[in-house]
Amino acid sequence: MTQKNSRLAFTGLTAALGLSVGLALVADSAGAQSRPRALPNVSQRLAEPPLVYRVNEGDTLIDVARKYLRHPLDYRYLQRDNNIANPRAIPIGRMINIDTALLRTRADPARLDSYRGDVQVIRNGQSVPLSVGMELRENDSIATGGNSFVRITFSDDSRSVMPSNSRLRLERLRRFVINNQPDHRLVVENGRVENRVTPRQSPGAFRVTTPTAISAVRGTDFRVAYDAASRISATSVLEGAVAVAPDAGRDADAALVRDGSGVSTAEGQTSLTASALLPAPALVSEDSLQTAQTLSFRTTTQGNASIVRGWIGQDAGLTDPVAELEAPASDGVLRLTDLPEGRWYLRLSAVDTNLIEGRTRTYDFIRALNTIEGLESSSELKGRERIFRFGWSAAGEGNAQFRFQLFATDENGTPVGEPMVDTPGLTESFFTLSNLPAGNYSWRVESARYRFGHRLSAWSKPELLTISR
Repeated sequence: MTQKNSRLAFTGLTAALGLSVGLALVADSAGAQSRPRALPNVSQRLAEPPLVYRVNEGDTLIDVARKYLRHPLDYRYLQRDNNIANPRAIPIGRMINIDTALLRTRADPARLDSYRGDVQVIRNGQSVPLSVGMELRENDSIATGGNSFVRITFSDDSRSVMPSNSRLRLERLRRFVINNQPDHRLVVENGRVENRVTPRQSPGAFRVTTPTAISAVRGTDFRVAYDAASRISATSVLEGAVAVAPDAGRDADAALVRDGSGVSTAEGQTSLTASALLPAPALVSEDSLQTAQTLSFRTTTQGNASIVRGWIGQDAGLTDPVAELEAPASDGVLRLTDLPEGRWYLRLSAVDTNLIEGRTRTYDFIRALNTIEGLESSSELKGRERIFRFGWSAAGEGNAQFRFQLFATDENGTPVGEPMVDTPGLTESFFTLSNLPAGNYSWRVESARYRFGHRLSAWSKPELLTISR
């Protein structure tokens, strides 16, 4: 779409939001999927309805133009469009129509509320230094690298969160003078953006575009994704309603997508079909306590899920994520190797085969490292005694106590009977025995710590030992 057509398309989308139109498909109360159906059109064509202005005492068209229009001489358009003979004499209370393209706006910068990882803000072709709270301006571009996040806050406390490997341009950051309503336009050039938009009045909207789709709202919670390789866009609506149009220029109709549904659009597409959002994946309950070196979250999904996605953060709302994890739905295991100890939150969602991200569910979990590895054994003669030394290494915060166990085994290394030695309460990372008879043995060690109100227990893998005389 050319820039000119893009502007024409945007104006019509906001009108769609005011219409009361039902969606042919929504998710049921259990979150199950329903058969996709074509969405109804909610605008005849992409044309913005005019602003209706009530004439106040002392108003003239020239006064209105001077205060609210981009060019004072544009009062002539108001005179023509409203069939007003004398622009200096208008009855009080008369309603006149004003083309929104004529309205004057002022700059309405956004703010870089937080960021993490590899983030760039590009202004006039140059990367600018980052700082929390810095002003973001119209036409700034923002790019994130792997496992990086940005939170943008707008003047009305609406916010957008960009996850990893995304690129976004702030195409329009304006505010209408006539009603002080913000009018913002974001362009997703690659990747994803999540948006929570404060309700707005017309004129004034929040719009997100990609090269293949346009999404506009006046207050809702929705996501937009764009894959530059396939040129496929996806919009999923978690709350409220979003007007979505495929990129087909003037002849494209906008459709209203309500909460619990999503649409996917490809290049050249002229109509939209909705599908119910996938239900959130479920987390295996035992994974709420993460003590291993590599965190591992096992999930289960439903429907045509292609990807399991997880965001990790320290607040339940995931306003400031610190990590993003993905895995094929066929595997369903999310893994992470580096996370400080503490109480954390994991938000799970599933992405379907059309790139539409489904509903979310958030779980709390505890990260408390408690590992034991590096088992080694050695022996030496002291006089007539043979001393066996068993050592290990452990990782984790807080004081650990160890439990040493030694088993007799058969030739295959399988323990036979109860442990020959079972010694708990050790505080050192070694244990010694003397004069073990010849034979086959296995030994293992438990590391136990108390963290965050839990007893953490980790057993090493058994280590085999053969003593011969």
